[in-house]
Amino acid sequence: MNINTGLKSTVAITALVAIGAPVIVSSANAGLNNGNKNGVVMSGQIVRALIYQDDGHNSQLFNTDGFDTASRIRWIITGQMTESVSMGGLVEMNFPNSNRDFALGTAGANNGEVDTDTAFAIRHSRIDFTHKAAGKLSLGQSSVAGDGATSQTFTSYPPVISASADAPLSNSTFWNNTTSSLSTVGQAAIEDYDPSREDRIRYDTPSFGGLSLAISHQDTGQSVGANYAAKYGDVQVAAAAFFKNNAGGSTTQTSTAGGSIAVKHSSGLSADISYSKEESEAGILAEGKNWHAGLGYAADLTNLGTTGFGFIYSVTEEGAADNDEGTQLAVTVNQKVASVGADLFAGFTYATYDDGTSTDFDDFSTIFTGARLNF
Repeated sequence: MNINTGLKSTVAITALVAIGAPVIVSSANAGLNNGNKNGVVMSGQIVRALIYQDDGHNSQLFNTDGFDTASRIRWIITGQMTESVSMGGLVEMNFPNSNRDFALGTAGANNGEVDTDTAFAIRHSRIDFTHKAAGKLSLGQSSVAGDGATSQTFTSYPPVISASADAPLSNSTFWNNTTSSLSTVGQAAIEDYDPSREDRIRYDTPSFGGLSLAISHQDTGQSVGANYAAKYGDVQVAAAAFFKNNAGGSTTQTSTAGGSIAVKHSSGLSADISYSKEESEAGILAEGKNWHAGLGYAADLTNLGTTGFGFIYSVTEEGAADNDEGTQLAVTVNQKVASVGADLFAGFTYATYDDGTSTDFDDFSTIFTGARLNF
């Protein structure tokens, strides 16, 4: 090959790539050039965790992408339609996550270990219209009104566990000592009834004295939500409530409702409590109810960033069957690393299940540690 010709070609290709490629502004706030006046910011997170589970009969260490949250990427679009109206959007996707759906004691390769990746999963895909005085109208796949209403907290919990501690079993199930076999009872026995994300049209009011309201319509029904945030001297308060009509999306459940409240003192102490329930269709005996209480403490104990300690006790009644009860206790620590936008975390959960009969179920323990890198 002629060296001069190859050098010229390389320079030309490099120039074309430089012209056509997105430009990363900074690692903390990555902006992308585009063909109009809209602003585009890309961000996301990488989550990895080591999770050890023991159901009293089986035990295993899993190398996973996390369970309550996972690695994901998002694009936030902002634009100004008129002086009073802005238009924006959000696209957020979970990565093809490695071994997120792990399950202890099930038949399969390496006793439940799944090393294959899953597909990209859309979390949010929406367009927003925001008026300075009239509020926001949003259309697309995203949170319905009331999403997050049962998990208001000021505690810095690890990213793999929620404020109601309803995630750590993943696809694992309790061991049935009476039959000496795995049961079919798992995460459903320990969960809250918080709404989630659907294809919906949603309206949010402006905030009035810290109070804002939301209403949404989705194929499964309608939902309403309320949020309140305020500060009284040294105490911060956050509260939320929701009601969701599920008649169009379930043959067993007519509606769900609930809420939570959280407080934090300037000393770093915090507490939160929640309650949620479902209403079942006629003839369905089980009507699930969940409550949880949490305590937290946060302080700058190192030069890395804030260290947060959390404790959660959660109870679910009739989550999997009539007259049953599932409980879960969680103890967590989360270390913020401000210089790189990361979390280093560890924790322990202990779950029990009683089906309301003489069946004996072993207790279920989970120990986890890991890291989340935000970008």
